[in-house]
Amino acid sequence: MVEQITLSPTRIRRWVRCKKSYNWRYNWKLIRIRKEVPMTLGSVIAVALAEYYRLQPSERSTEALTSTCLDKAIESNLPTFDPQGEGANEWKKIMVTSNLLLTRYHDWAVERDNFKVIEVETSRSLELTPKVHFLAIPDTIVVIEEDTQFVLEHKVRFRYRLGDFNLDYQSIGACLVTGSIGTIYNVLEYSKMKLHRTTHIRDKYELDYFRDMFIHIGEDILRTPPGDLYPMPMGRCHCEYFELCNAEQTNLDINDIIKELYMESHGREGVGKSKEPEEQE
Repeated sequence: MVEQITLSPTRIRRWVRCKKSYNWRYNWKLIRIRKEVPMTLGSVIAVALAEYYRLQPSERSTEALTSTCLDKAIESNLPTFDPQGEGANEWKKIMVTSNLLLTRYHDWAVERDNFKVIEVETSRSLELTPKVHFLAIPDTIVVIEEDTQFVLEHKVRFRYRLGDFNLDYQSIGACLVTGSIGTIYNVLEYSKMKLHRTTHIRDKYELDYFRDMFIHIGEDILRTPPGDLYPMPMGRCHCEYFELCNAEQTNLDINDIIKELYMESHGREGVGKSKEPEEQE
């Protein structure tokens, strides 16, 4: 068992949702083999807006956002996506939708961007305890009125409702590691092609609560032997490890399934090495 752990929002979510899935992902280090990883609207928008906020204010324009920034976003997705393959139609929809959303974004945002950008997608870590550390990569860190620091998060939603991000480990964690007092959410709603901005001030009690919760989760992971994690899927479960859980449940040999469907990051003994991809937050 490890004596120290570095948590991330993704890692926390997986532990909370399914400890068996956590075991396959972080203890066995299994990554599902995909011949083609679908490009998503969220991944394209996130990269485009990151590039947009890396520009100086005088350089930001609709044209820069929908050409240079969007081109970089598409380029960053192409290594794992074939626009001529089975996902060609989906790729066309993403191109059209992202262009429409981003075309409107500059004029909408320029009236609201009363802040100074100080960091874009910079990894930050925080020692919660000597044994539990937390790592986050905030979308953007901004300052309003002297030293009032906020996290600027970009969220893509088919339909947006108030309260969607009250329990958002990513932005809560970003506030903890950066010392920000709250989160400014940019919500790009693509069902109605609408843009929303809402600010969530996080008071000390809320941040202390989540800090304690993250510490508890980290300590829980450290003291839980992998063999004690529940061995079978839930009734409605269908994650990327569904086949493995079912094979275990029926006492089948899982080695053949691993060889066929998964690769292993960092190469556990007996299996080839592969680079571990970043999980989407």
